[in-house]
Amino acid sequence: MQLEVAMRSALSLAKQGLGICYPNPTVGCVILDNSNNLIGLGRTSDKGRPHAEMNALNSLTASARGGTAIITLEPCAHKNTSPSCAELLINAGIKHVVIPILDPDKRTNGKGVRLLEESGVKVTIGVLEKESLDINSGFLYRLKYNRPFVSLKIASSLDGKISTFTGNSKWITGELSRLHGHSLRANHDVILVGINTVLKDDPRLDCRIRGLNKHSPVRVIVDSSLSIPIKSNVLNNINKVPTIIWAKKNITSQKKKTLINMGVKIVELENNNNNKLNLIEGLTDLSNKGFNRVLVEGGSEISASLMANNLIDKVFLYRSGIFIGGDGLSSIASYNINNLDLAKRYNLLKTRILDSDVLEEWGLVS
Repeated sequence: MQLEVAMRSALSLAKQGLGICYPNPTVGCVILDNSNNLIGLGRTSDKGRPHAEMNALNSLTASARGGTAIITLEPCAHKNTSPSCAELLINAGIKHVVIPILDPDKRTNGKGVRLLEESGVKVTIGVLEKESLDINSGFLYRLKYNRPFVSLKIASSLDGKISTFTGNSKWITGELSRLHGHSLRANHDVILVGINTVLKDDPRLDCRIRGLNKHSPVRVIVDSSLSIPIKSNVLNNINKVPTIIWAKKNITSQKKKTLINMGVKIVELENNNNNKLNLIEGLTDLSNKGFNRVLVEGGSEISASLMANNLIDKVFLYRSGIFIGGDGLSSIASYNINNLDLAKRYNLLKTRILDSDVLEEWGLVS
């Protein structure tokens, strides 16, 4: 099996862990014997442990001695209750380890490679680097910037509207786009919306694809004054899907006590210079909790605030073939751009046809 083919298999395994491996990165591992036959597969387990390497070694159908391990991230070098992954590979007799990138975690960051090489293991770095960076963008962003990787999901008409002037938005896009949107939720750790979205749409904000219910992300609602109705759908299954509300500092009310008793986590944030909640502080709190990937699903004010602060790293734009007109609601509220030089610019990464809709993925120009 060619190394690049094996790495693509490992990356496919890693993708299966998106949304359920935080705070750890999602990693895939493929093990070949000394004749390059496939003998083991594994990915990072739910909740982040055991790691992919251990799972792959535990799945072996033959001896790995003299074989090759293809892994989507540098094997860890730090010990917990078991040996590090680098040590496990050495003890299994692996003679060649192939990785795309180093692990930026300061406990490893090159130490895993050094440990392997000092034990006589050949290490190849850089195979499908770009693809690995994409899969673990959240983990990498959290370690580098102390915030999660933030994606914005928009379902709009051809003229960029997300509803009519009356607020009617069901449904702008087709069934396949909505199904894909649920799969998008499934591979994110957190879904974030503003209180206006809750008041207008009363969403559940979970993943309703059969078999992926456990992938429903933690829900975060930006609600400075705790105006959320107690009987909102998003509060119905807190025991299964954790829910966090970002509110203003020192808020005191009976509703706050009621929400806490229901199991809602209230995170109090400072106001920014515009007298609105400091969303950067909120994202930092999510980072400190170990969340890697956040999906923003509205509304337009929250999206504009994040956009204005360069906090939208990727956009998933589901575009349907209808026109709504100038009195429809725009996907992004005003954030006072008076010069195109100040506009946020994104590169088109890929497109996909979803029946009569088009899905476009855009990445922030750094």
